[in-house]
Amino acid sequence: MLRAVGNPLTGLSDREQVVAARFAEGMTYREIGEALFIAPTTVRTHLSAIYRKLGVRSKVALAALLADYGGQGTGPARADGFPTDESGPPVIAVIPFDNLSGDEYWTRLADGLSADIMVDLARYRDLAVIARQTMISYKGRR
Repeated sequence: MLRAVGNPLTGLSDREQVVAARFAEGMTYREIGEALFIAPTTVRTHLSAIYRKLGVRSKVALAALLADYGGQGTGPARADGFPTDESGPPVIAVIPFDNLSGDEYWTRLADGLSADIMVDLARYRDLAVIARQTMISYKGRR
């Protein structure tokens, strides 16, 4: 496997760096997903890519690598784990609409509107839209 000279973490995307750091801290897939507003299966997909890119095979190896290189070139982070630089795209979450009437017709319309808005926003390269499956978990919540 070829690696960049210097810090191997520079080959990870900003999101992969955040996921790797959270995982090395001991957070579970579910905890990372809740913190980053992504599904646990998405966390698993990110970790698979991280392991492949860094050439590690275990959580211990990942934590050791982060301890060696964690402070170099990853950029400062906010308390929520996202980078403080504004270089990444803005992240948009479309909260599902609630049907207050109780009529099934309006529920389908509300679901369709949410999905259409997400699809339309996802067409812009300068925006990151949180996945529909992740946002459905907020349906009916306050």
